[in-house]
Amino acid sequence: MSGLAFARRSRTPATLLLVLPLWAATLCPAADVTSAQVHQAIDRGVRALKRSRQANGSWVDPHHPRDRGGVTCLVTLALLAAGEPPGLPEMQSALELVQRTENEYVYVAALKIMALAQADPQKHRAAIAAAARWLADVQLPNGLWTYDARQGAFDHSNTQFALLGLHAAAQAGVDVPGSVWKRARSTLLGNQNEDGGWSYRTGGQSYGSMTAAGVADLIILGSATAIPQERGFRDGAAPGCGRYQGSGALVKGLEWLGRNFRVDQNPQHGTRWLHYWLYAVERCGILSGRRYLGEHDWYREGAGFLVRTQAADGMWDDSVVNTSFALLFLAKGRRPLLIQKLKWSRDDAWNPDRSDADHLVSFIGDKLGEPTAWQVVEFDAPLEEWLAAPLLYMQGHDFPDWNAPQREKVRRYVELGGTLLAEACCGREAFRKGFERFVAQAFPGAPLRELDPGHPIYSAYYDLPPAGLMGLDVGCRTSVIFSPRDLSCLWEQGDVPELSERAFKLGTNIAAFAVGRQALRERLDVITLPVLEGRASGKPVGDALRLAQVVYDGDWHPDPQALVRFAEYLRQNAALDVITQYRPIRLDDPELYTCPILFMTGHYGFELSQGEIEALAAHLRRGGFLLAEACCGREAFDAAFRALLKRALPDSELKLLPENHVIFRGEPGFRLETVGYKPAALAEKPDLRRPVLWGLEIGGRLAVVYSPYSIGCGLDGHVCYNCRGYLDEDARRLATNIVLYALTH
Repeated sequence: MSGLAFARRSRTPATLLLVLPLWAATLCPAADVTSAQVHQAIDRGVRALKRSRQANGSWVDPHHPRDRGGVTCLVTLALLAAGEPPGLPEMQSALELVQRTENEYVYVAALKIMALAQADPQKHRAAIAAAARWLADVQLPNGLWTYDARQGAFDHSNTQFALLGLHAAAQAGVDVPGSVWKRARSTLLGNQNEDGGWSYRTGGQSYGSMTAAGVADLIILGSATAIPQERGFRDGAAPGCGRYQGSGALVKGLEWLGRNFRVDQNPQHGTRWLHYWLYAVERCGILSGRRYLGEHDWYREGAGFLVRTQAADGMWDDSVVNTSFALLFLAKGRRPLLIQKLKWSRDDAWNPDRSDADHLVSFIGDKLGEPTAWQVVEFDAPLEEWLAAPLLYMQGHDFPDWNAPQREKVRRYVELGGTLLAEACCGREAFRKGFERFVAQAFPGAPLRELDPGHPIYSAYYDLPPAGLMGLDVGCRTSVIFSPRDLSCLWEQGDVPELSERAFKLGTNIAAFAVGRQALRERLDVITLPVLEGRASGKPVGDALRLAQVVYDGDWHPDPQALVRFAEYLRQNAALDVITQYRPIRLDDPELYTCPILFMTGHYGFELSQGEIEALAAHLRRGGFLLAEACCGREAFDAAFRALLKRALPDSELKLLPENHVIFRGEPGFRLETVGYKPAALAEKPDLRRPVLWGLEIGGRLAVVYSPYSIGCGLDGHVCYNCRGYLDEDARRLATNIVLYALTH
């Protein structure tokens, strides 16, 4: 039997075993599983575990009658990871049992630490520290662990639990002697098989759960494919940055997992200890920041398998232990991505600090509302994968010499709502100069500037003094953030006096600014890019409506995705046949007549040529319609637009629409007697409750509708801290009413 006292052979029905091998071969591309299905599976699993509780508040598993409290510790950990609040009475009583559990078995003491740390590391600090001391004391002379304090034969299963417990204790602030880590690492490296895997003990055949345990152990022990040599911080740089003592052990272990990965079996071990294997996979994926093991999307495939194999009563394999392992996989593995670190080179130039993102996300914890995760994303990955996290992070000593298509990909990511964070590791001048060249090429006309002390990035979570950050606004959102000073070395080491804490707080603010008030995407959400059909020119197809945006010399395009996303909204909520991609068009274009509804926006003052003014007037007189808005509620655009209408249509007057206007009544559309405004608008006018629109009539027909408060930012859906405009959903509804009015009146 495995050294893990909880592991047992999975009792998968024979009929299912006949089907699984064929299904597993196609699982990677075909594992269609949704976030809703995972949520449902977790909820059912939680209810099943609660029903299985004993009268005394503990849990037992008939297959592990001598577990010494370990089952209760494991189930408590799984319930907490699945989102059960530790303050619930049933969880409080479970935690009391966990805290009273004796430190006499390795896996029990380790699970005890993990459960208490998951609940409240400060409240349970004393119990965590005592269990950690016990684990350090019973470490065998060779650096590994067995079941208890006896000087018996080690095994890699108990060893991984010991290291997981000590890792959780260290993250909770408990001091674990460095000698403990050093002895364990030395023996683990020596026990790795030639094929890159690990067995239960030395010399056996490599198999999945033990190889995953070995990989996770090396990551915990600070391997990260090599040992960092940087120490300290002087004059804005870390001596030894980017230098690592080479070790291919972790790489070989990850390669073994990629070659042998499957979810219906514990690789090279059949169906034995299957759910224990999946629990080990989750730790490898989360700790390494990898979405893929080999070519396998480990979480999507594993979640699909677990959703499909959960029993009707919510259990897996009729076992509270296996159900707990399944819940840990589903709940911890689905943590939403906060940061993706861009692998922009094939060598190690992209990654001089290999644990920086991991340490930053650990520091952030649940400060932004929920625990989050990070991962590495390849430069060649589809753009949809880049958009899985709100923050794309890159660093280095030298900046890559990207070609035009590569620069366009980064620019497109930003236009679609992502935030790019770039950092000159060790403050390297070469990286700074290269980044400035990239900005000038990818975003011409949008200067990189130092963010002023009042920029919301310095108050997004902590109140911080200016730190020399630079930024670039794409439209009305600071979408590119650049730190010419080192942050990553301070995150990597984590303990540089005063400086690391400041860097962690600044990183937290950057993440909070990128996220804003929006919910993070679910791990399994499918991201679909806007369709780009027919963008350049051409008449609408059949009777389909194509929205058009006025192009002029100036800031005509502040919200690149506003009309794309609005078109999708109209299709889904107003049953309109709308072409997804809008048409940019100049007012003096001969095909202006093919654009019945025009949209015009901007931040700044502007002037049109006499020909453009006359073309606009003619278009409106012959039945065209113009929806205009001052992006972010900017006064400069407001003044310029009002002046434009006076020149174009001197015989007509822009007037405030009455509160009972048909547009506000939603005939057709949404009834909008009151709407929500963004904080910047309410800061100036706290009593704003009703929508504010101005209109201009030509011959009794409303031909122009103008909003002095931003609508486009809400249509785009991005985060904009200084926007004087409508809340996103009200902006969409108001714009829908305006378009429906234009089409029906």
